[in-house]
Amino acid sequence: MRKRRKQTFFVVLLLLMLSFLLLLSDTLWHEKDKKIYNISVVTRGKNSESLMIMKQGIDQAASEMNVNISFITLSEENSTLEQTELISREIKNKADAIIISPVDYEKMAEPIEEAMKKVPVILFESSVKSDQILPSISCDNYKLGVSLGEEVTRNGNGISTIAIVKNNLECSSIKERYDGFMSVMQRTKNNCMLWEISNDKQQNYYTGAKKLLEDNKADVVVAFDTGILESISQVKKDLANTNKEKANIEIYGTGSTSKIISFLEDRVINATAIQNEFNVGYLSVKTAVNKINGNKIDKNTISSTVINRNNMYSEENQRLLFPFVR
Repeated sequence: MRKRRKQTFFVVLLLLMLSFLLLLSDTLWHEKDKKIYNISVVTRGKNSESLMIMKQGIDQAASEMNVNISFITLSEENSTLEQTELISREIKNKADAIIISPVDYEKMAEPIEEAMKKVPVILFESSVKSDQILPSISCDNYKLGVSLGEEVTRNGNGISTIAIVKNNLECSSIKERYDGFMSVMQRTKNNCMLWEISNDKQQNYYTGAKKLLEDNKADVVVAFDTGILESISQVKKDLANTNKEKANIEIYGTGSTSKIISFLEDRVINATAIQNEFNVGYLSVKTAVNKINGNKIDKNTISSTVINRNNMYSEENQRLLFPFVR
């Protein structure tokens, strides 16, 4: 009886060991068979905090979809030459796909169309002038500009002097936001003037913004570039201690960096329009993987909203501003 029990025990043990080995072999085989995708992401500017939330979405998608990400920022802001060279380099380095935010709507069209003959290319945030259908991940930038314009008028600006910063309009996302904003201003009696802020390489846009704010009278200043919005807000904060008139200037723009959020909390900025940056990053990678595998590309809608001092603490807006904070 004991002998039979021992035999049964060893048979069961042997079967369990064989099952485990088969399961392990199957798992190792599938892991070996699993494709790793090498995807390059090329931004339109230098490394900055404004890219942080988007990169969180990129990294999240990469971890879920077996992707190695090469995240490449420019050494010079909005350089078409550098972007073009980077595209060629990443193709030579055997990237399976390229995700890029084009710095120029017209000048980057040809390099991107040429690249698409060799690898899938996904555009994020901005697009290029092309007859081809190019996968693009972004919110409706025109609508975002309209929402910001409506926020300005809702705050009582109907016959005000409004300074609009026109830097980087060659980038399609900024141009579309500008066009949307201006479509609202045309329905008002506001006096709109255009500013272009010079870029001091030592202090970014701060010096140019300071000169414009000191030399001109404006009730409202609007900027569609995150870095410029930060600089203008810092100038207003610095001038507020000595110049009451400048302290009353209303500031509006786009972006959700920690500086912008801080300026919003301190009432330096009146409102900022943002898109769901996390989803832009996540869906860019997902679209690239689908394109590599020849799968159908879904039409993705990225949400956007205007955040002000009154609604910034809502649960929905906190998720947009801090997607990984629970």
